[in-house]
Amino acid sequence: MMKKTVKEQLKSLVALNAAISEAGEEIQAIQKEINTYGYDEKYSSALNDLKQKTIYHRYLKVKNYINLYDKIEALEDEQEKRLLRYRYLRGWRWEAIADKMGYSLRQTFNIHKKALQNIE
Repeated sequence: MMKKTVKEQLKSLVALNAAISEAGEEIQAIQKEINTYGYDEKYSSALNDLKQKTIYHRYLKVKNYINLYDKIEALEDEQEKRLLRYRYLRGWRWEAIADKMGYSLRQTFNIHKKALQNIE
């Protein structure tokens, strides 16, 4: 199996966050169905499957997080570190990052591009 690049790991972390969030929403929907219509083996089984998948995604996220944290902290530029931590480790949106760092969106994207070049 080929080793993922840092860029692929960063994208994977974003995807894992989304998968965990979606699974959580689906679990709530299934539980609501069970509460509304009563116990059903089909719903119960689907809920258990979804919970197992969520646990697995959280495990992958933690593994990926630890690896990326070390790589981000190895960067020399503090702005690049902050931006990558906000985006990938904390899951912030671009607008929130730009606001927090006091930059325009364009400046934020430029720092991000430079950080990705430096992290490889």
